[in-house]
Amino acid sequence: MADEHQAPAGPQRRSALQGHYLSGDFGWLVDGVPGIELSERRDLAIVHIDAWFDKHGEVHHALRDDFDLTPPEKLRAVELGQRAILSVGPNRWLVVEKESRDLFAAVRKSIPEEWAAVTDQGHSRVCWRLEGPALRQVLSKGSTLDFDTFGDGDCVGTILGHFTVTIHGRGPSGADVYCARSFAPDLHHWLVEASLEYGLRVTDPV
Repeated sequence: MADEHQAPAGPQRRSALQGHYLSGDFGWLVDGVPGIELSERRDLAIVHIDAWFDKHGEVHHALRDDFDLTPPEKLRAVELGQRAILSVGPNRWLVVEKESRDLFAAVRKSIPEEWAAVTDQGHSRVCWRLEGPALRQVLSKGSTLDFDTFGDGDCVGTILGHFTVTIHGRGPSGADVYCARSFAPDLHHWLVEASLEYGLRVTDPV
């Protein structure tokens, strides 16, 4: 029997950065080592969950039991393999994983309409993974947040440049940056320009 949550067939997904994304080394790399390594994370399934106030506990338990991760609180994120759950506000989470099934259907099966609003956002967001010793300097160019205190597992919504983003801290010098698809080409160029002085390596999409 076929997986009831198998990803539905449809048109091949096209990156919002097509025609804008160019792999290679840019700027000044010290001894060939980039201050920032940037890659687009493609083919992500992303579902937004907004729990009704009086159903927070039910949603929390459903995510923990059915997705093997305890939903974080207070603007944090948790990861297990290719899956992450990001807290993006009171009673609100993003579930993110590599696209291999119908994630929306899987979440909706666990979380009925009486518990939460569930929205498929996999086709509406673009994600960049940034890593390197200059990460905080680059992010600080476009945001008023204190990135010296931003670390592994932190998750925050902010303005980066002129764009509304969600940033998920990963390890001591890494972050995933999520942005609305319609702003992705402009933010990509901003990230490239902001990284050039530190030496930038743009890798093939992952």
